[in-house]
Amino acid sequence: MSLRPARLAALLAGGLALSAPAEAEDTSRLGLPVTCEIGRDCFVQQLPDMEAGPGVRDPFCGIAAYDGHDGIDIRLLSLRDIARGEPVVAALAGTVKGGRDGMEDRLASTPALRDAVQSVECGNGVVLDHGEGLETQYCHLRKGSVRVRSGERVEAGQTLGEIGASGLAEFPHVHLSVRRNGERIDPISGHSVGGGCVAEDTERDTLFTLDAAARLLRPTTQVLAMGLAGEMVDYGRLVQDGPPPPATLRSPITVGWAWLANLRKGDRVRFQLTDPGGAQVLDTTAEPLDNNKAVYSGLAGLRRPPAPGPWTVAVEILREGSPVLHETRQIDLR
Repeated sequence: MSLRPARLAALLAGGLALSAPAEAEDTSRLGLPVTCEIGRDCFVQQLPDMEAGPGVRDPFCGIAAYDGHDGIDIRLLSLRDIARGEPVVAALAGTVKGGRDGMEDRLASTPALRDAVQSVECGNGVVLDHGEGLETQYCHLRKGSVRVRSGERVEAGQTLGEIGASGLAEFPHVHLSVRRNGERIDPISGHSVGGGCVAEDTERDTLFTLDAAARLLRPTTQVLAMGLAGEMVDYGRLVQDGPPPPATLRSPITVGWAWLANLRKGDRVRFQLTDPGGAQVLDTTAEPLDNNKAVYSGLAGLRRPPAPGPWTVAVEILREGSPVLHETRQIDLR
């Protein structure tokens, strides 16, 4: 999600109009459902859809959602990353209302696989009752990782399970959804899901703590990973196995690649490669995207082995002719 600097300043200056001290606030407001570092070890992929009926708008009036989505998806890069055991934790103290475990972790990448999880789309998960009609639900947990049982009291930050890819999951993630008296709530804005987005001062009525809101300060258009490879790179392999090994001096080709999230229709992806001698050997810009892309992988390269020394890969996202993202990586080939 994306908080502008001015919005964050207002937030930290008391824009949430909280009169209680931070310690008291933390017992009544939601923390994050993960302990991984957002933007490095895990990534905010999708947010609730605030558009009523057809069409998509995330809480900030952006496109980081899909039609009918009711929660926040925090992802790992690939299916392989599940093995490292990233904890999913209780966002708030409460009592376990229900749960499920035992479903396999695999990506629902075909119609048959999606049909197989009808009515159990959440996969392995946990529902917590926080009292006064407030519930949180945690979906797509890793098989065998759920640590709590119905009726058990849990504290905020206590491990419930691990990030997985069970149920209707097309990438490994935890899906956090919130309900108040049975109504689906966007915890970012505090408004009903489908109740309309708020482009400015979005977090005025947030259910999150200030610390959690600050940790979610990430643009939804982002680089998940990028680098220099010695082979072709495609999304199917990325989401299964993660980033490819870096190029070596024996690689037959030299490929700059990027794995991107939440691009908009009309965005253009620009790649630049600079060789160890400082010469820019490639500068190419793709055609405008024909649709919004929740995830996108792109590449550009040279049909020759890389020379030894430090290479620089740069990727830039152009939106309506202006850059909205620019990142570089240096890869030293010895």
